Amino acid sequence: MSVHILNQYMALVIFLRLKMFKTIKSRMIIMQTITIFFILGILFVLFSAFAEDYYFSRKIGVIKQSFSTLQKEDISTLTYKNRYIISYEEQKLRFVIANEKFEPIYVTLKTKNFKSMTQNANAKAKVENNIVSRLYRFSEKEIVTNNGVGKISGRGIITQNGNKYYLYVYELKSNMKIHLSYYKLFFGIMLILVAVVGVIVSVVISNRICKPIRQIEENTKLAVKNNFELNINENQEFVELSSLAHSINIMLSKIREQITELENEIENKTKVENLRKQFVNNVSHEMKTPLAIISSQVEMLELLQDKQKKKEYCQSIIEETENMSQMINDMIVIYSMQSAEEELMVVSADINELVEFTCRDYDKLFFTKNISLHESYTEKCMAEVNERFFTQAVSNYITNAIKHCKEEGNVYVRVMSGENNIKVEVENDGKHIPEENIENIWNMFYQGNDSATLNGQKGSGLGLYLVKSIVELHHGKYGCENVENGVVFYIELPKVQKNN
Repeated sequence: MSVHILNQYMALVIFLRLKMFKTIKSRMIIMQTITIFFILGILFVLFSAFAEDYYFSRKIGVIKQSFSTLQKEDISTLTYKNRYIISYEEQKLRFVIANEKFEPIYVTLKTKNFKSMTQNANAKAKVENNIVSRLYRFSEKEIVTNNGVGKISGRGIITQNGNKYYLYVYELKSNMKIHLSYYKLFFGIMLILVAVVGVIVSVVISNRICKPIRQIEENTKLAVKNNFELNINENQEFVELSSLAHSINIMLSKIREQITELENEIENKTKVENLRKQFVNNVSHEMKTPLAIISSQVEMLELLQDKQKKKEYCQSIIEETENMSQMINDMIVIYSMQSAEEELMVVSADINELVEFTCRDYDKLFFTKNISLHESYTEKCMAEVNERFFTQAVSNYITNAIKHCKEEGNVYVRVMSGENNIKVEVENDGKHIPEENIENIWNMFYQGNDSATLNGQKGSGLGLYLVKSIVELHHGKYGCENVENGVVFYIELPKVQKNN
């Protein structure tokens, strides 16, 4: 049983040591308590070791002072009513004074009720014991002091008016020991009180310091549970804790930013992946129709004898092949944009030059289709663009304008510079787009209700979707409006401001 109890006790001690010494509060209390008791212990040891010597040196000083004082008094007329005698006797000094005939002049006695000091037996006895029997210890040159077994004393000879007076001053050590014992007791009690008060103050201070730390800890845990959306109160009592709270808030803010970036990155990657899957599915579906048309027309060519019919079928096959080629090219551009979405490489370029350069690629087509091209440019205007993607967007607008332009119609290409934006417009003479379809034309593979354009050409349904994707990558605006003679498509991009 005793072994079991001992094991439990040891386990409790180990637990308390491991538990208590791991908290700031417990360590502060323990360290401050140890410091208080260490300092007070040193003070008590010093008091016990040196108090008696200090008391002796101080008392010897008082004895010497009493000699100096009595030298100025008329010793022959000295009585117990003398104020100096009273003062020194209150300090526990005792006097034995005799003349050169060894007659008592003044002796400190317990009772003051006597008529003549010289006739008092007790006074005579004290003179005999302390002066006559120890006469060899007296000196006229100096005061002889002694820290004896039972007394602290001083002896000397004072000469006044040609008369010698033997002066013996002492204090019983029993008085000193009583005083010192009282002092030690009082000092010990004071040490205990100071220690208790010190421990209480230590606990209070530790609580004041540790409480806000615990609050910061709890708030940090709460912030973690709430996806780092909470902030720690920085208005703390201590500057160090305010700085700690501020640092934690900075850390939480950075964590929130990183979480937001990761969520956006995951969302973008998911979105891109879904777009790719959708794109592949749509392309697979859209490729079936032209492939089926080409396959059926090739089979028909083997059966046809009419050269005109064969020519028409061959032309249809060529158109479907061109449509598939355009679709594949658009698909490649879309994949390129999706790959560049995370980091679009842009340069500062003159939009006038890029648009004019793109228009030159279509001069032959405009001439072949008998369509008039009208170009309008402004002063030099710069924008941050990816030249390849931007010219692709303008090219798609021009291609779309040609496809939907009426015979011998007009296409207008304009570059306009505003205060903060640059606007590129491509307008043609042709049919209006129904208002309910304007939002849909920007969707992937949207071809409208008509199966063909004004001039009989079909599109891939990806051209305007590409424009939309490119402009969004450049943080610009896009759109179209029905005008009097046709439709105008536009792109707006942020303008690079000139340095002052």
